[in-house]
Amino acid sequence: MPKLSKLLVWGVLLAATVAAAIWAVGYFAGGYRNFGALSARLDGRHWALLAATTALFYLLDYARLYTLFRLLGVRIPLGTGLQLTCVSYFVSSLTPTAELNIPAMIFMLRQKAIPASGTAAVAIVKTMYMTAWVCVFGLGTLLWRADVVLPPAVAGNVLLLTGPAILLLLAFLLVIVFPEQVLGWTSIGFIRRCAAAISQIGKSPAPSHLASHAACIAFVLVYVFIGAVVCHGLGIALDAGKALTVFSNSLMVSYLAPVPGSIGVTEVATSYLIDPQMTERGMVAATLLRFLCWYSVAVPGLLFLLNAVRVEGLRRC
Repeated sequence: MPKLSKLLVWGVLLAATVAAAIWAVGYFAGGYRNFGALSARLDGRHWALLAATTALFYLLDYARLYTLFRLLGVRIPLGTGLQLTCVSYFVSSLTPTAELNIPAMIFMLRQKAIPASGTAAVAIVKTMYMTAWVCVFGLGTLLWRADVVLPPAVAGNVLLLTGPAILLLLAFLLVIVFPEQVLGWTSIGFIRRCAAAISQIGKSPAPSHLASHAACIAFVLVYVFIGAVVCHGLGIALDAGKALTVFSNSLMVSYLAPVPGSIGVTEVATSYLIDPQMTERGMVAATLLRFLCWYSVAVPGLLFLLNAVRVEGLRRC
């Protein structure tokens, strides 16, 4: 349980982040009335396509979760998986480094009698695999498309921003390749079981392992497609190559930005990637994309988590 002082710092940081994001979106969109007017340019066909692809986006999140648990011999039903997806997006929005994600998953799945060490291992692998793929797509496409550049504040600190993720990925690789050495560093049973499960997943030759990587790639591409559809509806011209570069880097920023849920930072960075002139349409497109691919499941995530707390309370009575 986090200390009260830490919870206070998280709360203040979250409130400041949300306030700054609300101001930035309104400012660069030309006001919220203009935001609404520009959003109205998307017609029924656009919204129907966006609804379908957004559903696919979250189903792919479930697919990533399902395939990794299968490698540990656990089946996660669709309903449970989608609840976990929603809860994950909610708790990841509360702190700068999403450290509540693993405890929340453990809590949600404890009622299904799934070992905490296995849940933690899947949560770590799922995050590390996705981080690796968004970095591959993001940094790789930047080398390919010279007409898309990161915002100066980001471009000037790429090593600083990506360094922690790279170090974590290297540590993650060491756990997979040399589990015995890692297990020798600790006598804590939970950590030993978690490390062993991570190694089991990472070394598995099973088709589900390949499917988990395929789901990661599809996840990135669907996000790119959703961003491209929003831009098309707003009259923003992007060819396929530029859309891939812009929105894969948007996703990379959302994973690496050191603020709660990357709120505001991703919107501003995505708008800049669409057009460095920071046009009103660019900010509207960036914000709608984030609502579809992050915020839309945050409230259901809160409700699912509160219901799980209620059920746990009743169980203990």
